[in-house]
Amino acid sequence: MTYAADGSLNVSVVDGLTYTGLYAADGSYNVVVVDGLTYVGKYAPCGAWNVRTAPVPVTGANPISSPEGGLYVSQTPYTNGAQRVTVVAGVIP
Repeated sequence: MTYAADGSLNVSVVDGLTYTGLYAADGSYNVVVVDGLTYVGKYAPCGAWNVRTAPVPVTGANPISSPEGGLYVSQTPYTNGAQRVTVVAGVIP
């Protein structure tokens, strides 16, 4: 399933070393966790999205894209401005 019951995106964390494509077998989005130190863009070479845990904004909201080009994500409790996700496989630190 692409969406969780609370409306967040279901994601599966992959290592990015082998081709996976954007969608996992269960319908969730494949994601690769990036460190934010170098520009990587939205998609990893394996086809998954590059994601990074969003920092808590001081004021206002975070942009949806992180500076290295990936997608800011947040699990419960959600960070303002980030894409809400529920991890169904793997771990997003």
